[in-house]
Amino acid sequence: MDNNEQQILHSWAVNAKPWTRLVRDKKIESRILITNKAIVEAVVETQPKTFLDIGCGEGWLCYELFSRGFNGWGVDGISDLIESARCMGDVRFVVSSYSDLPSQKFGVINQFSCFICNFSILGEHTLHEIAEAGQSLLESGGKIIIQTLHPVISCGDFPYENGWRKTSWTGIADESFHPAPWYFRTVESWIHDFHLRNYRLLKLLEPYHPITKKPASIIFIFERR
Repeated sequence: MDNNEQQILHSWAVNAKPWTRLVRDKKIESRILITNKAIVEAVVETQPKTFLDIGCGEGWLCYELFSRGFNGWGVDGISDLIESARCMGDVRFVVSSYSDLPSQKFGVINQFSCFICNFSILGEHTLHEIAEAGQSLLESGGKIIIQTLHPVISCGDFPYENGWRKTSWTGIADESFHPAPWYFRTVESWIHDFHLRNYRLLKLLEPYHPITKKPASIIFIFERR
């Protein structure tokens, strides 16, 4: 794990509690208006028998899917986030790095119909680790549903090319956050990197802000070949 990837983990360990407060108090406008609904609708349309929410954070998406009758688990590398998820009343949450996913136990589920990565592919190597985990943990024809920042919008004034970026986490309600780097990918790169690892793109969605009409995120749905 390189220095940037280590900084991401350190940042989320520091930010776990304020992040949980923000999510549970519904203080992030884009989530409430657009992206929460978008990821739930994408999963529901896929109708997975089982799901693994990778980078589940404090567990909001798992609980939303549990309430709709879907069977699955959540996993995150930050123990404080998993503790917050379990405190909501369900034990189907595991602390694990993405690279260690194939060695984890998820109750009686040996393979999943679907991986969900909701704003949780942040590093350069994270994508590769999830794709590799899918080779053993996803059923044949299983899906990987990814929601992330829209590359065209999040690129800002930087060149439209893959590379590490910095974020300050400023201006989010009244909470103070520790900054962390993240790895920017072009749309072409997202698709190409999964194709190289034996996945094909089934669908691409671009949820947009109801007022600005600009993309708030992008959703990729890949299928394991």
